[in-house]
Amino acid sequence: MNTKRVIYGICVLAVMTVIFLFSSQNYDNTMKTSDLIVKPIENVIKYNTGKSFETIEAEQSYFSKVEENLDVVVRKSAHMMLFAILAIFLYLWLKTFYIDDYNALMLILVFCSIYAGIDEIHQHFVNKRNARFTDVCIDEFGAVISVVLVWLYVKVKNVWTEF
Repeated sequence: MNTKRVIYGICVLAVMTVIFLFSSQNYDNTMKTSDLIVKPIENVIKYNTGKSFETIEAEQSYFSKVEENLDVVVRKSAHMMLFAILAIFLYLWLKTFYIDDYNALMLILVFCSIYAGIDEIHQHFVNKRNARFTDVCIDEFGAVISVVLVWLYVKVKNVWTEF
């Protein structure tokens, strides 16, 4: 039995489960989750802004827009990061089957694309959530970043071992 294969396979399933669980959250819960990161950043911005506002309403409107934008960035970054991690574990798992790098990286891109699509379809059925093709693209971009980094690592490692 290949221990690494089992461990990496469990890691792949764990990341897929985390993605599924986050997608299962309704809109209110997903906002609460992202607020764990957004609120501290927003507070730093408020504290360091040094911007003066003509009215309280103008200030509230400004920081409401800041919060909205931060929330989008945090949620989309989390999607990218989770799919980047999934891609890395998929690579490590596929390599235990002695699949060459090119085929492994292509399989990863296809798998992540399909899983991102399935994730969005699943999200469509969650209360106050919807499915967006742009989210599939964002997820896939996270996988692409990992694939490029792995490809670069493999190339550098191969060049290094030739010396």
